[in-house]
Amino acid sequence: MNEDRGGPPPREAPDKVKAALEFCRELLSRLGAEVEVEAQESAEAIAISLQPRPGNEVELGAALVEAIQVLVNRAVNTAGEGRKWVNLDVGGFRDDADPVVKAMAERLAASARGMGQVLAVGPISARERRQIHLALVGVEGVSTRSEGEGLFRTLLVVPGKAPAPGA
Repeated sequence: MNEDRGGPPPREAPDKVKAALEFCRELLSRLGAEVEVEAQESAEAIAISLQPRPGNEVELGAALVEAIQVLVNRAVNTAGEGRKWVNLDVGGFRDDADPVVKAMAERLAASARGMGQVLAVGPISARERRQIHLALVGVEGVSTRSEGEGLFRTLLVVPGKAPAPGA
């Protein structure tokens, strides 16, 4: 399924940031969660941090966070607008790429090139998918893409020519 709905993401999307914050705050409140919700916007995405407050009794496990992420992306990225991906994270913002995920990306690239076959990776978190995409940008002999929606979104590592550096 093609995810390019309405062109590239807008560099700044204050309305999308506001909508994402309101959506997450309201949903978590209705679930009875005591959570601080903050946002940071980059040119590529909107990062939402979920910080449990003292006394919070709602477990912010991977399944719940992934489900909220799917819903907030549906609510914020309506058809006809540039899509700006919303990533949720529990416990604060993380800017550093995970070295384990980077090493996994390198192994996937080597395997895809060696076997000459497309490798499908899933299920992994949206953050890990993005880190793999970024780790393999410009890597000789492979490209990446994602297919599917929500919990069923799959990362594909495709053997073949990657764009030449600086292209």
